[in-house]
Amino acid sequence: MEKKIAALAKLFPECVALSAGPDGAVSPRVDLDALRRSLGEAALEAPERYEFTWPGKRAAVRDAARESRKSLAPWPEESNFWDAARNFYIEGDNLDVLKLVTPRWRGKFDLIYIDPPYNTGSSAFVYRDNFSKYGAPSRDDPDLSHANWCSMLFSRLLLARPLLAETGALFMSIDDGEYANAVKILDEIFGRENFVATVVWETKKEPKGIPPAAMRVNNHEYILCYAKSSAFRFVGDPRDVSAGFANPDGDPRGPWKRQYLQRFGCGFRERTVVDPATGRAYTFETPYAQEKLDRWIAEKRIIFPTLPSRYPARKEFFSEYKNPYKPIVTSWGLFSTKVGSEELKRLFGGEKVFDYAKPLELLKTLVRRAAPPDAFALDFFAGSGALGHAVMAVNAEDGGSRRFALVQAPEPCGKRSAAYRLGFRNIGAICRERLRRAGELLMRESGAEPADVGFRAYRVR
Repeated sequence: MEKKIAALAKLFPECVALSAGPDGAVSPRVDLDALRRSLGEAALEAPERYEFTWPGKRAAVRDAARESRKSLAPWPEESNFWDAARNFYIEGDNLDVLKLVTPRWRGKFDLIYIDPPYNTGSSAFVYRDNFSKYGAPSRDDPDLSHANWCSMLFSRLLLARPLLAETGALFMSIDDGEYANAVKILDEIFGRENFVATVVWETKKEPKGIPPAAMRVNNHEYILCYAKSSAFRFVGDPRDVSAGFANPDGDPRGPWKRQYLQRFGCGFRERTVVDPATGRAYTFETPYAQEKLDRWIAEKRIIFPTLPSRYPARKEFFSEYKNPYKPIVTSWGLFSTKVGSEELKRLFGGEKVFDYAKPLELLKTLVRRAAPPDAFALDFFAGSGALGHAVMAVNAEDGGSRRFALVQAPEPCGKRSAAYRLGFRNIGAICRERLRRAGELLMRESGAEPADVGFRAYRVR
């Protein structure tokens, strides 16, 4: 910045003068009014451009850039297997935490998953103290509520992106309410070219209870995926020999499935194949060269129909797949939120200690599909710790060595809640206890090692 001001001073010395800033420091500063007089108002008119903005966006950028004066303090008494642990739990405002961990963890995370507040309007959402002059948002002021939410998310995502490895990606849960704003923010920070997918998953199969006034019930949420660069790849779903493969004719090459040869209406050339057993010829449009079709006939890969009105197909053998994984689809199916709540209740002896926990199986699916066996995963809106639980569970299933870092603010539990009655004074305490109980369960059921289920706790001071 100093070099740019110095260059401007050479061209317009009357527009640069020494003055004191908000912190009292004296330095060369640009007098914008003088610059307008020198250039003329028209020269400084902002051009029209495509952009997404809201009241407080500049403040959010400054908030992200402001250095944190806090530090991380070890918290061994709240840890689990401190000496062996490879995982981390950090308690504090995630804006501070992201700044504090950047020097150590820049470019280290293969996967970042966040489940931020959805800004549903059930309670006023106030973003720190940057908008105190506007007053608290209310149901009568929805625009300000959206602006506060955007500012909260924007500053944190600005800090999160540098933490990703070049092959990594960020996944963000969201619903219809702020979906459009989330996409615009992620487009700006990651670049639209690094958008990977919008994953859709069902929260319930069918509506229950009293029909709503609009006669519609939402039963889906989204997970937005943005990559650090074009190097990101999903792990993919393992190919399953039971999915459509069989060997009804006892072919020594093993199970196969039928793949049709014809592609009508696509502009491909017509080819002709002849059934060696009957001499019957079949002509159809196909993308395959004649030489390849003839070779497949010789190798007995072509399945000829018994009726002349049908077309031949080819055998595709499971054993010949070079890639053991198949591409994932972006509709992930049903992961009942009710089931997710019941899973957490069972872990806490039947007590409901946390509302709206993401289903464990959903997070396990994300880990399997997006986190390689040695991945390092981050969640800086940890909530009850579902991502950490999922990482430990998937490692126990496939022998992976994935690690996690969870960040959660000490948000207080309501004094009338079951969590408070059980002694949990804030959500962070619930998260840590879930990790401990899940770890104990995995050690009993799968023989997981303390290093795999332990975590080192820290807190912001």
